[in-house]
Amino acid sequence: RITRIFEDLQGHESQSGLSQDTFVELLARHKALLLRSDEDQDPWSVDDFAQTIEGLQLARYEYVGGAAPRRLIPVKASVEVFTANEAPPDQLIPFHHELAQVADPPQYIFFFCDLPSDTGGETALIDSTLVYRFVADNYPEFMEMLKAHGARYKRTLPAEDDKESPIGRSFYNAYQVDNKIDLERKLDKIAGLEYEWQPEGSLTVITEPIPAVRMIEQQHDHAIYQWTFHNSVIAAFLGWQDSRNDRMNAVCFGNNDPMDPKVLDEIAKFMDNNKVSYQWKRGDVFALNNRLVMHSRNAFTGPRRVFAAMFGDALPSNQVKRDGVGQIVKDFSALTVSDPTTFGMWRLTDPEETVYQAIRAGYRRFDSACDYGNEEATGRGIARAIAEGIVTREELYITTKLWNTYHDPVHVPIALERCLKDLGLDYVDEFLIHFPISMEFVPFEDKYPPEWSNLDGEMVLVKNDINATWKAMEGLVYNSKTKHIGISNFNCQHIRQVISVARIRPTSLQIECHPHLSQAKLIRFAREAGIRVSSFSCLGGASYISLDMATANDLLFENAIILEICRIHKKTAAQVMLRWAIQRNTIPINKSSSGARMRENRKVFDFYLTKEEMKAIDSLNKNHRYNDPGHFCEDGMGTFCPIYE
Repeated sequence: RITRIFEDLQGHESQSGLSQDTFVELLARHKALLLRSDEDQDPWSVDDFAQTIEGLQLARYEYVGGAAPRRLIPVKASVEVFTANEAPPDQLIPFHHELAQVADPPQYIFFFCDLPSDTGGETALIDSTLVYRFVADNYPEFMEMLKAHGARYKRTLPAEDDKESPIGRSFYNAYQVDNKIDLERKLDKIAGLEYEWQPEGSLTVITEPIPAVRMIEQQHDHAIYQWTFHNSVIAAFLGWQDSRNDRMNAVCFGNNDPMDPKVLDEIAKFMDNNKVSYQWKRGDVFALNNRLVMHSRNAFTGPRRVFAAMFGDALPSNQVKRDGVGQIVKDFSALTVSDPTTFGMWRLTDPEETVYQAIRAGYRRFDSACDYGNEEATGRGIARAIAEGIVTREELYITTKLWNTYHDPVHVPIALERCLKDLGLDYVDEFLIHFPISMEFVPFEDKYPPEWSNLDGEMVLVKNDINATWKAMEGLVYNSKTKHIGISNFNCQHIRQVISVARIRPTSLQIECHPHLSQAKLIRFAREAGIRVSSFSCLGGASYISLDMATANDLLFENAIILEICRIHKKTAAQVMLRWAIQRNTIPINKSSSGARMRENRKVFDFYLTKEEMKAIDSLNKNHRYNDPGHFCEDGMGTFCPIYE
């Protein structure tokens, strides 16, 4: 039985076995799980625990640099299980990410209860993103220092394990060596680390600056995109106290500036007030995503045996993955981006100023198109930001699109050259086929952009092999005019047609997608082919009201379900819908003319939606499409042109 600790502590879901893929997805989505045998079964033994985690095929993690003394527990499995922190029972172990004071902390942490204590002893948990948001909202200068400089930790280690201290692990055990010469060699290899031998034989270590705030982007193709308070700052400030160590000197900023103890106290109070404490039962297992969850240990009375195991990432799977035409897919790198927030250039009043302000607000991905009719102004805004040193060209990701009148392979490179000229760029990062609709060619010098009609005001469809168009797109990559190529407004069968012949596979599919049009099957189809999905109109029909393609009744900003979720998270409707899009593994395209709203719409990495909240928004789907050529082409141009049926 599996319980989502942060979302539904009183409930559980039955699970027959736990595969690596299922485990990784659950920990990416829900952060912390309680695993327990069914009520009609005996509690797990430590060997059951060890064999279960062995079957998950996770990378071994070497426990180097930890403060807590531990003992290995013999188990009938080829994994390392050891005692949890054996600090005296009357001492609270403060919140921390396991080994956050080292450069590469473990990915997954497990705790197993072999014997619960008489009272207390809970392994309390807190969502690290929740802590990040508290600090960022209430102590922004402190947060900026953490982001800029990280943290350094100072600890004096004894020559032998000191079981009376919560940080009494010896320097031999902490660094997995058996002599001082090997220890010094290991420490000397760590750039920025300082150490000093004390007269009585102990060793004082001051770590190199360690990142203290981390953006967790994706884990095995599962979108996370959350800031975390990923450090051991509070653990050091509250808990690194013994005969050798003074907790008030245990941590500082990475530039050696001191941290304000009043701020640290307030953070610790927030953690204590918002923690999830679960009373252990024999045989219980906690599975934690150590990149997203902080844990602690409450004081206790009576005997208590809780064991732990820690691992790196999931080992590569031997499972063969195929796309929608049966081809083996090996490259899924397109699914991962560093920042999914994308600014759209469609229907802007002042595109030059808007793109400039969007860059100042932090946007680095921009979605443009020939058909938007504003690429010259867009290019001027980009050039201005680059000239002022706000950003470099290499830091931007610029997408533009091939219009319907240029599908003939002869016209494809000419069309991109015109986009590059207007944008003032030598290359774009991505060039998409805008629609799977081929129309009569309109000369550039006669009408640009040609929009949906020829010089006679008519929309004329023409025969064209879209595969030939794709081959011409591939030539643009070979000629370094674009780094990637992709498709837009394509359905599953359109995608099958392209990937059946592609030498260079599409990296991206752009589609209309919002709570009224969730497109779950299409998203899955594309991603299983290694194609990432970006979503336009991700906030619904608001942009279409002035075009008479939507009504006020279509506005999602006033939907009761979304407004209730806004209330819970203290977020706007736009932020909630953007977050929903991100957690569905899509890249949402949004826009605003307001600098404040631009920045607000990027604040979607300091909260996440629960399984129930995601399902509630999913329930709004009614397969309603606002941008549908099957409707507006006939209404506006007199040409019936369905593409989605």
